[in-house]
Amino acid sequence: MLSLFTEHNGFSPVAQDFIWLGEYYDGTHLAEFDLRTKDENSFYKIQRDKLVRFGIIGHGHKLFFESDGVFNLNGTGIEVLYQCGGKTYPLTGHSGAYRDIITYKDAESSVNLTNGGMSKAIINQYNFGYKSVLEMDGIKFQFKATCRVPFGQEMYLNFWLVADGTLDGMLQIKKNNRIVEEIIAPLKKGVGGEVNFGLS
Repeated sequence: MLSLFTEHNGFSPVAQDFIWLGEYYDGTHLAEFDLRTKDENSFYKIQRDKLVRFGIIGHGHKLFFESDGVFNLNGTGIEVLYQCGGKTYPLTGHSGAYRDIITYKDAESSVNLTNGGMSKAIINQYNFGYKSVLEMDGIKFQFKATCRVPFGQEMYLNFWLVADGTLDGMLQIKKNNRIVEEIIAPLKKGVGGEVNFGLS
């Protein structure tokens, strides 16, 4: 089955720089603004249990993750693992575990007091990703991954991780099946750790 993320030209159908897009396993999709009519759709209409891909498109970019949590950012695959005590805990790669999807916009508003107090909101960052709870070898991980696309700057990934036990390990990030980053990341029980990963 062809993916709309693959086939689409990657441009927003409206003036907004990026729009969210969800693809379903039956070949249908839902976009923030309909790709044909440009009508706006509610985020709450997304059928999360049917999603195979979710992300954003705009300016020729196709940024999304698959139902197994692996990101595909303009054709670059990103996976995340936690390594501890000789064991590897894959934080991506679990089919169906990433349905708690996230998308939001960061915006700022300016008010012109000389023009009757008219305000104008400007979106300065688009964000999408997911939250998941994964249990492996008796350890429960809460994992959140967010792709952030700031205006005029390089996009990056933000990873947040917490475990229900104390672990002295490292976070490994794979790009196109090759480990490109290892970050020492000890975890205290119930205390979250956070890291940003630049994509350039």
